[in-house]
Amino acid sequence: EIRSRYQFWFFLYPTGQPFWTSAAQLRDTLNEVRAAVDPQFANPNLDQLVLVGHSMGGLVSTMQTLESGDDFWRLLSNRAIEELRATLEEKARLAKAFYFHPSPSVKSVVTIGTPHRGSEFASDALRELSRRVIELPEMMLELTTQLSLANPGFFTNKDLLTRSTSIDSLAPDCPIFPVMLRAPRAGWTRYHNIVGVVPKRSFLGRVSEEGDGVVSFKSAHLDYVASEIIVPSDHIEVHRHPLAILEVRRILLEHLAAQNQPPSLAERPPAATPALH
Repeated sequence: EIRSRYQFWFFLYPTGQPFWTSAAQLRDTLNEVRAAVDPQFANPNLDQLVLVGHSMGGLVSTMQTLESGDDFWRLLSNRAIEELRATLEEKARLAKAFYFHPSPSVKSVVTIGTPHRGSEFASDALRELSRRVIELPEMMLELTTQLSLANPGFFTNKDLLTRSTSIDSLAPDCPIFPVMLRAPRAGWTRYHNIVGVVPKRSFLGRVSEEGDGVVSFKSAHLDYVASEIIVPSDHIEVHRHPLAILEVRRILLEHLAAQNQPPSLAERPPAATPALH
């Protein structure tokens, strides 16, 4: 039934870059695919997307369903983006990562072993090492460095703009996590969470707090989800664990069954949103 009713698409992204950059790229990609395969928005199946993300992919997926307001931009600056000394194209490229709306097409999100509050595994030493070995996209670095130099004093958090790697972005003290957790979420999207838990001694041989060895239970747990299960697995294997696979299967079948019932007013997406900005 799943094979006959679902098409599986895969989104690949550089794992070394901050997850909010990857989220902006996914947002663009979903819009581009829709414009290519259904420019008239005539196929209702394309408005029934289920996003499944493991680890950082869960953060990338979740960001497709949030309303940014000004909160994400305020992490960078207390001044309006319109005051930035930059071309319209440069402002637009920067705004994509910090100003966004929830996708009306995403109806379910499944996060697996996701650090919703960051990971202690992203230690200071590992973060410093990552800055030495991870090569961020040159185009992104050129833009952010240029904007920083051209606008002295404009950005309150220059590291977030110019130095963040994926390891930096996943550190528990990264300021984006509290903003994500309190951001308005799409009323038409259901959230499901799968958490890995192994004994205190992790798969890396070190003693850690309860969790999957990379992400603690406290960081992975969510209160607002429609369902959450705990799987006895470490971080690397949690998405391959039979219980996790069965849970994703259950969610997909549940999503199909819900299509036969009319949504409530609170769950209905905007009537038409052909592009996300």
